[in-house]
Amino acid sequence: MTQPLLQNVGQMQHWQALLDSAGEGIWGLDLKGNCTFVNRMAVNCFGFASEEILGNNMHELVHHHYPDGRHFPGSECPIYDVVRKSKVLRQLTDTMFRKDGTSFVAELSAQPVIVEGSVIGVVVTFREITEVRQQQEKIRRAYELAEQKTAELDAVIESMPHGVYISTSNAKLRSNHVAKMMSGGTFPPELKTLDTALAGQWSTETVKTSDRWIRSVAAPIFLNGNILGGVAVNTDVTQARLQDEALRKSEKLAAVGQLASSIAHEINNPLESITNLLYLIRQSESMEDTQHYAALAQGELARVTEITLQTLRFNRQHSKPIEVDMAELLRTVMALYTGRTLVRNIEIDLKLLATPRVRVLEGEIRQVINNLVRNALDAMSRGGRLTIRLHPQRGSLSGAHGVRLTVADIGEGIRPEMQEHLFEAFQTTKELTGTGLGLWVSKGIVEKHGGRIRARTRRGERHGTVFSVWLPVEGSPNLVAQVN
Repeated sequence: MTQPLLQNVGQMQHWQALLDSAGEGIWGLDLKGNCTFVNRMAVNCFGFASEEILGNNMHELVHHHYPDGRHFPGSECPIYDVVRKSKVLRQLTDTMFRKDGTSFVAELSAQPVIVEGSVIGVVVTFREITEVRQQQEKIRRAYELAEQKTAELDAVIESMPHGVYISTSNAKLRSNHVAKMMSGGTFPPELKTLDTALAGQWSTETVKTSDRWIRSVAAPIFLNGNILGGVAVNTDVTQARLQDEALRKSEKLAAVGQLASSIAHEINNPLESITNLLYLIRQSESMEDTQHYAALAQGELARVTEITLQTLRFNRQHSKPIEVDMAELLRTVMALYTGRTLVRNIEIDLKLLATPRVRVLEGEIRQVINNLVRNALDAMSRGGRLTIRLHPQRGSLSGAHGVRLTVADIGEGIRPEMQEHLFEAFQTTKELTGTGLGLWVSKGIVEKHGGRIRARTRRGERHGTVFSVWLPVEGSPNLVAQVN
């Protein structure tokens, strides 16, 4: 009898060792709900000794309350349904309690123990998922926060008064309602900024579509060093373009108006000479004197013709850039101011070195030169010296071949408070006579040609102002003619 008993004890110890090695808590129940066996994982989790669990009602020990603190009667326990209804319980998430009264969340499964067709008990397995539930809760909250932030971002994008386009690397495109109003939601094909952003670079571009001018600023979207897509913000600048163009036209008209008095004076002088010469011809009795007076009159008429041609050239505009001799261009502009410089006792110091021909819009560059010369003369109302220099020079940043033009006066200089606003619209040092547009327009023209314009000024001793313009020989690839 002793030997079979020892064999049974050894077998039970073997099964208990197997149960204790399981990674989940396990206990067994009889038909009354009392514990028949329990493994080490369950003992450690509940905080009871095995002797306190074995033979006692497991529901009353560890499953006695709902999560909200209400009493949980055994008649409602789903584990007992396994006995009552032979119903398998799988992955029930519920709250369990330890000996010290603290609770934890567990995932429960229960299987009936069937012998010869009858249920004799229940095997319950569980694992604590409190940490998992906490992680799931964190993920849920993070997901809700992400959804909230996404909704807020969508609201911000939708409320922007600009067309916003977001493109991903798989060619999907999102746009807000302003973008749909501007271009039907599709990105304007005239713009290349979004393609540039998808290639990993920032870009800015202003183009004219079929019915409007659009300025686009685009940037790549990076995450952990990888390009996820690109975003472009498009702004309708049609009205601003029209206003700028109107200002430029008004400035050109003002420049032409200011030239008119100089031109009238230039033409009046030779006309007076011709009138006097015709009078002398009528009074002359010598053919030799008559021919001499006629030759002088012919010379004065040639001067009138030259002034007229130079005036026409001032307003000449080409639909395409052309190669221009800057020295010749300067001479034609200066010829219009000959009378004005004489009247004001202004000395002209003109030094023009040989330079390569420059690809420009002739009318616009002529306007820039005229603005700078006129400003210099206006700064020396009591006389002085106007210094003009032209020489070849490479670009300081690009190294490209170009020409440098400087126009310097010895006027009183520009006030310090005006210097930082010198190239802004409606900023003028001429009080009642200036439009405040000349330098603003000139800066726009020079930069459109791919060049730069700078100013240096000094007040007090050795006063004066120097304007410097650099233009590339090859012009700018973005140069667009403004047809008059």
